[in-house]
Amino acid sequence: MGIIPLRRQSLGSASQLLAAAFFEYPMFTYYFPEPSKRSRILPWYLRNVLKCALRYGEVLTTPETAGVLFALPPGHTSLSIREYARNGFFFTPFVLGPHRYKRSMDCESFADRIQKEVMGSRPHYYLWGVAVGPRHQGEGIGSALMHAHLERVDSEQMAVYLETHSARNIGYYERYGFELVLETSIPKHGLPIWCMQRKPAGVASGDS
Repeated sequence: MGIIPLRRQSLGSASQLLAAAFFEYPMFTYYFPEPSKRSRILPWYLRNVLKCALRYGEVLTTPETAGVLFALPPGHTSLSIREYARNGFFFTPFVLGPHRYKRSMDCESFADRIQKEVMGSRPHYYLWGVAVGPRHQGEGIGSALMHAHLERVDSEQMAVYLETHSARNIGYYERYGFELVLETSIPKHGLPIWCMQRKPAGVASGDS
């Protein structure tokens, strides 16, 4: 299966795919509880996420844009407010409203802090997200995207970090060598979060 870098002209279709795939994802149902509002905001929100990943990291897809993987590289695994704003998030407080904006900022700040605590100064990739369009589930697209990304990671002898807000994703990532390193919830919000890492190729489980 062919895996290619996402082109900017495919941002629209890729963001729509992600919005469909993540529509019931716990983080987004918490940010945007009303389905009608979520359906309007998610494509815009995820388009901006992809713009950030394109600028600072990598975004992989298929020729038909049937799945998307987006990641940030070692040395740039978190973004500043200015970097987010430069890539479309400037209007987030107005789009979300003050209450939802604060909610999202609390959760994103906590996730960023946990990543730094777990990984410390170790260079690593941040696997920001991976999704396959609902109509293409079961075709091996997610596996092809993961293998393409991890092939690059392993060639550089790098670790990978990710977090998920869905417990059912844990087993999926374990199949690719990720280990659960922390299970907690976001203070004041109660949103569960599971943090996982994949050690560099050749490093045994339990080794640092």
